[in-house]
Amino acid sequence: EFSEDMTFTVEATSDELMGVYSSDAVYSARSVHIYVFDPIEEEIGIRLFEEDWEETMVDNDLAISLVRTLEDFHEDLEHYMDDFMVVKSMMSLMSATIIFYAKCLLLRAEKHRNNKRPFFGDVKKALDRMTGDIKVMRDYFEGLVPQMPSLKKNIEKDFEILATIHELMSVAAGFSVSDAEDFILVLQKRVRDVGITKHIVGDLWHLVAPTEERYVWELVESMEEQLMAIAPVDDALALEVNDRSYVKGLRLDEMAVKLYVKSRRNRPIKATAVESIVKNWRTTWSAGAEEGNDEE
Repeated sequence: EFSEDMTFTVEATSDELMGVYSSDAVYSARSVHIYVFDPIEEEIGIRLFEEDWEETMVDNDLAISLVRTLEDFHEDLEHYMDDFMVVKSMMSLMSATIIFYAKCLLLRAEKHRNNKRPFFGDVKKALDRMTGDIKVMRDYFEGLVPQMPSLKKNIEKDFEILATIHELMSVAAGFSVSDAEDFILVLQKRVRDVGITKHIVGDLWHLVAPTEERYVWELVESMEEQLMAIAPVDDALALEVNDRSYVKGLRLDEMAVKLYVKSRRNRPIKATAVESIVKNWRTTWSAGAEEGNDEE
């Protein structure tokens, strides 16, 4: 028989080991999006926001295809995982869906090198197509709420990103009377980095109103003090992203940094200012930035 001390040690070690196993299981469930979005990137990502998407896909075909792919994977997850882990996976898949859609859009801005004409042939049609895409994706996740009630609290939070992007583009194109400043503030609250906010907002203007891109850069710069006061830099971020339990690919700021540290597009900002911004990003997102560079 074990001594009392030995028994206590074994029980404590067992509890600790079970905690590690449980944490790793949740990490694995939340990381499933990495594999799910491989085929989505290959089949859908290269076609989103391109001419066929704008001109011919009146029924939001690509968004429907994305949702059907998620449905197929969801069935597989239910077969192999318990209910708790399935919910964790679906929460990650929802966040990954938002980040994927936003990334595809920002990649089109990187590709667009005309500073006089919008990327889209018909900006109003493109914005309407985006509205339809967002509805298809949101309806899918809302349809899961009856069986996964905990999804509900995250739907509004996650889809706010796409709603903000869409509204900023609508303002830039002259189809909305909203104040750009209000939605720039919403974006800053999500990324908590003025450099990222400038780049994203600048890209959205570049897509639909490229002649006004310098104006919006200057607008965001004029708001810098206010942006920092409302949503200052997260001092704990560097520690969080380097923690072993951190799941990559679910944050807008992380995605944006990976994109922008590789960007070759000329923006209405001095080269030295860009270098300073990128240096700060590399310090905070060292692992992510290096990984992003490896993808070139």
